[in-house]
Amino acid sequence: MARKTAKQMREEEEQLLASLSKSENKPNTEESEPALFSNIENAKKLKNASYDEIKEYYQKNGIGKQGTFYLSAPLMKLFRTKVTEEDTKIAEVIRALLIEHYFTEDELRKIFENDTKL
Repeated sequence: MARKTAKQMREEEEQLLASLSKSENKPNTEESEPALFSNIENAKKLKNASYDEIKEYYQKNGIGKQGTFYLSAPLMKLFRTKVTEEDTKIAEVIRALLIEHYFTEDELRKIFENDTKL
């Protein structure tokens, strides 16, 4: 493979810049309209989300700050053993239990609305 001269590299850069500037000046409404409508549909879906959809949303996106909890040594050993056997993570198990059994529907819906404001 032959090396390019400085002149050849400048010409290629100018061609690329020219093609970029041409494509930027032409608004492509055909591509932007479907995106606009899909964003509107997504906003409607989030606004009218059911309780199960909210729980599923937080199962997938509820990752954030770290917390600490304490168990007795035998309970922690059993917990870690079960988590390893199930090939999952402690945080996933705790998050699932909290979402399913601890938080109320109203609490989850309130923070869901705050999280998904568009």
